[in-house]
Amino acid sequence: MLKKTVLVHALTLAFSGAVLSVATMTPAMAQSNATGSIYGTVAPGSDVQVVIENEATGLRRAINPDAQGRFRATALPPGTYKVTQMRGQAAAGSMTVDVSISQSAAAEFVAAPGVQTVQVTGTRRTIDVTSTNSGATFNSRQLAALPIARNVDAIIQLAPNTTRADSRFSGGASIGGGAASENSYYINGFPVTNPLTGLGAAQLPFGAIAEAQILTGGFGAEFGRSIGGVVNIITKSGTNTWEAGGLVTYEPKQWRSKFRDIYYANTGANPATDNTLRLARAQNEREQKSYSLYAGGPIIQDKLFFFAAAELTDREDGYVNGSRVASVASNTAFGWRDRQVKTQRYMGKIDWNITEDHRLEFTALGDTPKIDIADSGFSYADRSRNGIVTARAHYENVESQGFVGGKSNMLKYTGNLTQDFTLTALYGRSEIKRVNTFQGYDPNEFSKVFSPDVQVPGLSYTNPQPITGTVLADGSKDVVKSGRLDLEYRLGAHTLRGGLDQTKLQSIAAGEFRGGGGRWTFYKGNPNESIDTIGGFEIPSPASGGGYGTQGYYVTRDLFNTVTDSYAEQSAYYLEDKWQVHKDVLLTLGVRSESFKNQNGLKQTFLEMKNQIQPRLAAAWDVNGDASLKVFGTAGRYSVPIPTHISVRGAGRSTFTAQYYTYTGLDAKGNPTGLVQLSPPLSTNNEYGQDKVIATLAALDMKPAYQDEISLGFERAWSPTLNFGGKVTYRKLQQTIDDFCDVRPFERYAAANNITITNVGWGASCQTFNPGKDNTFMVDFYGDPNRLTKVHLTAADQGFDEPSRTYAALDLFAEHPFRNGWYGKLFYTLSRSKGNTEGQVKSDNAQTDVSATSTWDYPEAMRGAYGRLPNDRKHQIKAFGYYEVTKEVMLGGNVLLASGRPRSCIGSLPVPGDSPNYSNQNFYCGGATRAQNVLTPRGTVGELPWDKRLDLNVAYRPDMVPGLQARVDVFNVFNSQTLETITEAYNNGSAKSSTYELPISYTPPRSVRLSVSYDRKF
Repeated sequence: MLKKTVLVHALTLAFSGAVLSVATMTPAMAQSNATGSIYGTVAPGSDVQVVIENEATGLRRAINPDAQGRFRATALPPGTYKVTQMRGQAAAGSMTVDVSISQSAAAEFVAAPGVQTVQVTGTRRTIDVTSTNSGATFNSRQLAALPIARNVDAIIQLAPNTTRADSRFSGGASIGGGAASENSYYINGFPVTNPLTGLGAAQLPFGAIAEAQILTGGFGAEFGRSIGGVVNIITKSGTNTWEAGGLVTYEPKQWRSKFRDIYYANTGANPATDNTLRLARAQNEREQKSYSLYAGGPIIQDKLFFFAAAELTDREDGYVNGSRVASVASNTAFGWRDRQVKTQRYMGKIDWNITEDHRLEFTALGDTPKIDIADSGFSYADRSRNGIVTARAHYENVESQGFVGGKSNMLKYTGNLTQDFTLTALYGRSEIKRVNTFQGYDPNEFSKVFSPDVQVPGLSYTNPQPITGTVLADGSKDVVKSGRLDLEYRLGAHTLRGGLDQTKLQSIAAGEFRGGGGRWTFYKGNPNESIDTIGGFEIPSPASGGGYGTQGYYVTRDLFNTVTDSYAEQSAYYLEDKWQVHKDVLLTLGVRSESFKNQNGLKQTFLEMKNQIQPRLAAAWDVNGDASLKVFGTAGRYSVPIPTHISVRGAGRSTFTAQYYTYTGLDAKGNPTGLVQLSPPLSTNNEYGQDKVIATLAALDMKPAYQDEISLGFERAWSPTLNFGGKVTYRKLQQTIDDFCDVRPFERYAAANNITITNVGWGASCQTFNPGKDNTFMVDFYGDPNRLTKVHLTAADQGFDEPSRTYAALDLFAEHPFRNGWYGKLFYTLSRSKGNTEGQVKSDNAQTDVSATSTWDYPEAMRGAYGRLPNDRKHQIKAFGYYEVTKEVMLGGNVLLASGRPRSCIGSLPVPGDSPNYSNQNFYCGGATRAQNVLTPRGTVGELPWDKRLDLNVAYRPDMVPGLQARVDVFNVFNSQTLETITEAYNNGSAKSSTYELPISYTPPRSVRLSVSYDRKF
């Protein structure tokens, strides 16, 4: 045991400086991210002690109240606890409370007049008057009863201030107006966020979730690395009671409504396709089965426990894979796709109560999605399938397939070193192995691309290589190692907390390469004219190369390889003082410091942010002193790091070249023969496989992406059956990080300073920077890494306004706690998300190159960029609950009503001048030709339809077989397939695109899930 005097001096010195430093800042309240606490008051006395015991696990804490009778027990695992006031050796009174994740439960005792016994004052409190977090927490009973999908994504969408991410993203959600990659995910305190892209996270068996907390704002100094939200999950643990059970679910394809066909929009400029069928979907099928098992219990009574759960989900999809306008030959070969997704998840946990004051937890998690696809033929003439399989592929943890998991192991220690001092330590490791294999794939055979009009008569063109796109390298994987240490010390009216953490990320063989090593692309042009290229390179005429070039035929050897290793480190420490200023007022002062760095495959650091200071402040007022009314407010600063994918192409070796040839024939596999070189390998982006000049990749004086937030709210316990409340939130993005690909400011600098640019690769690179801020770059004007020039550019030099993203929301809620056989909760959110940047990703064109989107590549792309952002939903109503009709029958429901996504239009500049003028990346649209386009600000084209959804279920639990349940869930009862994503790209070349406003996705059709479960305790 540590001496209290030593702790007093050490921690007082550590925290007093921190409190003084934040006193003049704008700081939010910290809570333990995996445990809860119990607090209260008793009638004081020299012989009074409070005993807190979880009878299910034997975990026991004895607390001596202070002179005012106040007590507090922290770092308690979620569960039900008996709180007993002891006077001497006799129990003077007791009550039972439930502890939830990151929440505090109250146990208040008062002495009855003239006697030494106590009685509970009132009923169990339904408001945690110490919490200032925004969001929602769901326990296992609620999750089991509601008609929702059995995954974490569905839980997130129950919370207020959340919307689904763009349907083309592999994962993630928008929380509090943030981008889909700006959230943090934890399981039992360990980070499980996708390290490569930040989109989504590894999951666990649904039945293993004890509690899920969705924090949408106001989170304290313990949490970080998020300017969106935090998803915090605690798993179930074993107890002194043996329990086991299983669940089988079945979603038959015959009971699923038909998917909506997709039709071209009426563009008014493309009569051949307007209002005609684009993609047949009515024949699509989906069937899903899942099997779950769990068991838990004591290995040693009151000491050692285990809980284990496993889940297998088998989803079979069949869908049309080719559009109506694709060639008949293509649809005959690849027009239909059968896809089977088998997701294997497990969770195992061991809890060891070493003593009353020391506890050890080990958790193992697994989430492995395995996807097998088989392509065959489909005919649009009669919507029939030929069943002849032409290609097969297998994937595991591949982003493009929409499923990424991982395996994790973690160990956590909790020690109550004294009654006032608690230490927790956590260390874990996770790994995500990425796999793709293809039937008939030859890793040494180039693919060939040719259309009928580019083929030399008499030659036999063929492509035995089934893979024409890109593939992952063997051995591709991510490894995350993370550890953290948290300390808590109670000193009078102060609860002092501090901690540090470090996470190291490795992405091995990240990136992709062209299948077979490369591609031959065949062309035909005017034999006597030079070949036109996008990059402005001068290519001699085909005829100059002889062979079939004299007739205009030529070929390019295309190489693409971005495979590289990528590394990142993220570290932080925080200090916090939770100060009970008054018996009814709790003030929390905190500060968090975050650092991160990104490294390329050579472990060269090219991006580093040190000691980003993030003050946090929170206050909670128990207005009536009886937990019936709480008023609270928060203010804080939050930042977000960049995942490892930024190194791919940006900082690692990459190859993206085309080399021109003429040819005289083809071999048996379709490879050109008799090649005559017309050009060396050419790259429009200067990607020749060389090492990057690290010093030139990022601005020297960068600051991290960060956001400031304030909130003010109240909660009212109106009665034992009704709580309600409201909150206003305002978030403002103060700074962001992206890449900048415009050489014009550097060329102006060179001209003004008499610098002659001799770098042969000039004009083909991007730099990471702070948009809208002054930046200093190291520039290679001469093609010599040892002769770099420091160039300072003001925001005006670069041509950008400051980044802008604001989120303002009014949240109202009403809740009926589970009483009288029913539970219900209603959220209403009125919000507005506006600005000129979505954040780290770009939903306009589904770009997931985190912090390397086209948003800030050149100033012209930002004209008209300010407006309603893609994640804006002005109105949202969410309601859910369940009702026990009888002891045997229960009904559940879930309702969503949400405004549609704002519609924007991105086209090409009418007068590009010297602008890069990327195709469909500018807010200029509306013209019959590109030259007639006009400025069309973001979000001014209208909005998509409201998202309306009703899900219902009914469960039957026969008394004659305790533990057995049969249930039917109906999702999207009214089959409201809402349009959720459209194509916003306006131009095709200089004309109006036929796919403008083409639907990309609808919400799923009505479906039915049947389930049978059996749970038994013994």
